[in-house]
Amino acid sequence: MPTSNRIHALDHLRAFVVVLVIVLHGSVTYMALAPSWWYVLEPTNSLFFTALVLLIDVPIMPAMFFVAGYFALPSLQKRGAKLFLRDKLVRLGIPWMFGVLLLAPPIVYITYLSRGVPVSLLQFWISDFWGDMYQQTVYWFLGVLLLMFVALAVLYEANDRYGSIRQEASSPSPMLFSGFAAITTAGFFYMNLAFPLDTWIKLGYLLVFQPLRVPLYIGYFVLGIYAYEHAWFTADGYKPAFDAWALICTLSGALYLSYRLSVAPAAQATIALKAVNAALFNAFCLSSLLAGVAFFQRRAGASDSLWGRLAASSYSMYYVHPVFVFPLAYVFVGIALPLLLKAVLVIALAILLSWGVSVLLLKKVPVLGRVF
Repeated sequence: MPTSNRIHALDHLRAFVVVLVIVLHGSVTYMALAPSWWYVLEPTNSLFFTALVLLIDVPIMPAMFFVAGYFALPSLQKRGAKLFLRDKLVRLGIPWMFGVLLLAPPIVYITYLSRGVPVSLLQFWISDFWGDMYQQTVYWFLGVLLLMFVALAVLYEANDRYGSIRQEASSPSPMLFSGFAAITTAGFFYMNLAFPLDTWIKLGYLLVFQPLRVPLYIGYFVLGIYAYEHAWFTADGYKPAFDAWALICTLSGALYLSYRLSVAPAAQATIALKAVNAALFNAFCLSSLLAGVAFFQRRAGASDSLWGRLAASSYSMYYVHPVFVFPLAYVFVGIALPLLLKAVLVIALAILLSWGVSVLLLKKVPVLGRVF
């Protein structure tokens, strides 16, 4: 783990993002206009959770790819391509396959269970799951990230430049961020011409992803590498100004949320509306990332702080949280409680159980500890 608080800021940001992922997955159950395929749907719902889901959903995965890119190059330079890929296969490849083959089927089965579909878990596992119901739940991220690491290692071996890169502090110009936002907006918009919003596609059983966000996955991963090369967030490097980025984040987030709540995805048929959505989405995404980094640079403490402890378990919490959040949501459907209280209990319990299993099991068992 990095030793300086400023680099710790990215670890703390990643931990915060994982907590937001759990909040997101817990909140979808209670949102109005939830996806019809979602694992558990509460009969009563609220636009509050719709707004919460819409906002959280924008920046979380690009931020994860950015942090992964930031730390990828120094690890690759230190270990070399062969050891780097071996480590990623152990830490990502094996958990990815285990998650897809053994954890995803019972998680997705909750969709049937919550709707009273008369199919046993075993029957679902060996038949329906491998048809239209196939998905990788949260484990899609591991497969896509592993592919990016493989591509980076191939480029590293093919081009001597990557081996000779050393951090050299420099501050980005406003044009860099404007250009980056423009490129990701154009990519998002172009994909939206072919795919509706919130579409997921499957490449066989191998990769599952949202095509509109592929330009962001790649763009933020590359931006993370660029940020490392130019020593952003280090003692002598670029430090984003919290006040400025928080203001941009707040304004763009408010505009994006207002747009999404007033214009349903099905109504976004014109090129102009798709362009507006793409621009607001990507402005909010980039400003959220930089505001988040700035916040944790300013506030993050040492590794024994709350966020430091969460950071040490963030990967394992991400990995195990579906095992808790969706069954909890299913159990709580039958409990008569106010909607807000029910959602808070489901999300809080899922966070605590994920953290507890991470600290007490996944980080303690020697073989698992090497992975998580």
